[in-house]
Amino acid sequence: MMAPWRTSYQCGRIVREAQRLARSGRHTDCTGIIRELEAVVGFDTARERLEDRALRALRAQLDRLCAMARAGTTATARRA
Repeated sequence: MMAPWRTSYQCGRIVREAQRLARSGRHTDCTGIIRELEAVVGFDTARERLEDRALRALRAQLDRLCAMARAGTTATARRA
């Protein structure tokens, strides 16, 4: 069994990485981000630890961040 602080740290690290990927503008929604994160060490532990409700909220947040990033990228590209 892994120490609770270690799993909490891994969850936080995975969430921060997911948010960073969403803000990058490379993904249209959370599906691609989750697929990319599956290769990250600790992802399975973080996924198990996040409750279904928290995971749904995170997915919704990632989808919003993706949309905002892509809208910003599109607006910047139009101005150039």
